[in-house]
Amino acid sequence: MSVCDLDRDDVRRRFLFIEGPGLYHQGSTAALRVLAHLPLPYAALSCLMIVPTPLRDAVYDHVAKERYKWFGKSDDCLVLREQDLLDRFIDREELLERSRSVL
Repeated sequence: MSVCDLDRDDVRRRFLFIEGPGLYHQGSTAALRVLAHLPLPYAALSCLMIVPTPLRDAVYDHVAKERYKWFGKSDDCLVLREQDLLDRFIDREELLERSRSVL
């Protein structure tokens, strides 16, 4: 986050996808960039990038606002309850370890 000149408040305000040093996306663009990295059929949804950003962001913001009403909200994080899901995430220490092994 510091390489992109972002702080925790930026993350709390909007979904961010940091793709590399100095390269990040937010809102609907971030979601679609994440989908582009997933296998099909999810990656196919990244074709929605052709929709103008203001329109995409309006839909994204509406879904973000209403998601708990539509899908409910759990008090527990599913990722923290399921070890196999937690293992899919890369944490800071793992990134540092990987970068040291490349050097």
